[in-house]
Amino acid sequence: MIVKCIAKYPSEDEMTYLGPKFFKERDFHVTIGREYIVFALTFLAEPDFAGRGLFVDIVTDFGHLVGVPLCLFSIIEGSASRYWEIREGKAGQITMWPQSFYREYYHDDLSEGVPEIVQDFNRVRALIEAEVIGRHQPG
Repeated sequence: MIVKCIAKYPSEDEMTYLGPKFFKERDFHVTIGREYIVFALTFLAEPDFAGRGLFVDIVTDFGHLVGVPLCLFSIIEGSASRYWEIREGKAGQITMWPQSFYREYYHDDLSEGVPEIVQDFNRVRALIEAEVIGRHQPG
């Protein structure tokens, strides 16, 4: 799946939908017009610490894996990755993540540079990027 950035921050209407728990005043470190490969999807039916709606995990312009609201993007190539596994969480949460992302504290450990997790993410990233590149020619 590939998305193209169309906004750096949600509009007023999008902010209302995302809900009061959405991280306000946050910079997602994305560039309008740039395409990003999606590494995971998270559907949040009820507002949690990040808000509600559909979030895509992308690698930001600073090289960090981050969940960003889909409303900041348009979908360029919408095929689901064969490396994603769908799971149901609490309060109607649905995730479509690579299997290793489900390891407890995976995202925290990745952001903290835990070598084993960084190595795993680099492996997963290479697999998903090769899969996507085979389906899409940037335009």
